[in-house]
Amino acid sequence: MSLLQPASALTIAGFDPSGGAGVLADMRTFAEFGLQGLAAITSITFQNSAGVFGAAHQSSEVVRAQVEPLLVGMRIASAKTGLLPTREVVSEVARLFRESELPAPVVDPVLWSSSGHRLMEADALAVLVKELIPLAQLVTPNISEAETLTGTTITSEADMRHAAIAIRELGAVAVLIKGGHLVAEEAIDVLDDNGQVTVFRERRISGANLRGSGCILSAAIAAGLGNGLSLENSVDEAKSFVLEAIRKVAWASSESNL
Repeated sequence: MSLLQPASALTIAGFDPSGGAGVLADMRTFAEFGLQGLAAITSITFQNSAGVFGAAHQSSEVVRAQVEPLLVGMRIASAKTGLLPTREVVSEVARLFRESELPAPVVDPVLWSSSGHRLMEADALAVLVKELIPLAQLVTPNISEAETLTGTTITSEADMRHAAIAIRELGAVAVLIKGGHLVAEEAIDVLDDNGQVTVFRERRISGANLRGSGCILSAAIAAGLGNGLSLENSVDEAKSFVLEAIRKVAWASSESNL
């Protein structure tokens, strides 16, 4: 393997043909951070900006067959997971991380689309908790996903902190709970890195709805880690990257309304 070969980042996630989320959003993000993007598709979704209309989930064998060739001769510096739709796929992905030299992943536990369509089958969640979360370098749930993982209701920063601890107790080294859906004047994200808590606060930007923001954020964090940044710095840079994208969406929306 050539020392000049660029570092790569791997995403194992769903395919959104409209490009707003999933592996296409991840690959664009990896490129922005100077990494070669690699991808394995877990599910082909049928969607556009209006919503999700269905999906064709891939088998665990197909997912493994996509990943295995990438393990030969590629310098994979970081990895992330997104939509893992079935228990078989979750289990196979966890097995790939256990049995290979892949770096510990950033796990974005995609349960539903932003339009409310269920993406992960109900029985896959237990496998995610048992097999994949303990392998994660970071888990990045939003509020509703964190509530599902912990069985609690989250309405405040204190609730977010408690939920992060509960998810770490499932085996994850670190947890970033994204508070964008929390009803508050500020957008608050809570990072619990093995007990060291950092709270990121941003003024909310009105008039902006960035599709795939969770995918982009987790991909940007994985890219930062792949570039050798600390977890906290990776999260900080990723948040700045997503915030700039949200500002552009807000600006475009305001221009179109003139």
